[in-house]
Amino acid sequence: MGDEYSYPPSAAKSGPQGLPDERVARAAERSASGWDEAVRSSPLNRLRYYDALLARTAFLGNAGEQEKIKIRVGELIREIGASNVLSDPSAVGLVRQLFGERGVVRLKDRARTQTDKAQPDVVANMADPLHQRGPQ
Repeated sequence: MGDEYSYPPSAAKSGPQGLPDERVARAAERSASGWDEAVRSSPLNRLRYYDALLARTAFLGNAGEQEKIKIRVGELIREIGASNVLSDPSAVGLVRQLFGERGVVRLKDRARTQTDKAQPDVVANMADPLHQRGPQ
């Protein structure tokens, strides 16, 4: 089932002297300013930014840049905390892409130990002066 009319293939629009269209330049500028604001607002957004960078085809062949990103992502994961990273699907995908499935398993183990430390043993805390009876 073909169309009744034949359409020529679309070509990239460019302004005079081969410069990109104004709309493309404005969209790129808005995207860059949006990422700048998002990155400043939270470390989790920095992980999302690195995920977006690695999704670009320009980064696929550049192993040096990917290693730099891997180091920075590791620092951000330690800063944010394992349970917060696991709560964001794009961050989990980034961990899986950079560190593999073993990285995700290690992250889950780290989150589990953090929650175990966050809930202290009640019996061990009974020696605290707050729980003692008698004159203080």
